[in-house]
Amino acid sequence: MQLYDYFRSSASYRVRIALALKGLDCELLPVLLLRNEQLKPPFSSMSGAGLVPLLKDGDALLTQSLAIIEYLDEVHPEPSL
Repeated sequence: MQLYDYFRSSASYRVRIALALKGLDCELLPVLLLRNEQLKPPFSSMSGAGLVPLLKDGDALLTQSLAIIEYLDEVHPEPSL
């Protein structure tokens, strides 16, 4: 599992909190928004909107923090959020 995020993004922070509460290991891949990295490959090819966070889990690509958190709770039900 890989999480593309920006350290100052509150949406990314919510996902990192959910991952920590569930005890899930995830590779954090920073996307530096101030350097416009969200507009460059490889990130731009995964996220058409160029928004963080983006979770990659196998073939699944998820954006929007609440959708990511819901996915994590469905795929890894214990402990429940």
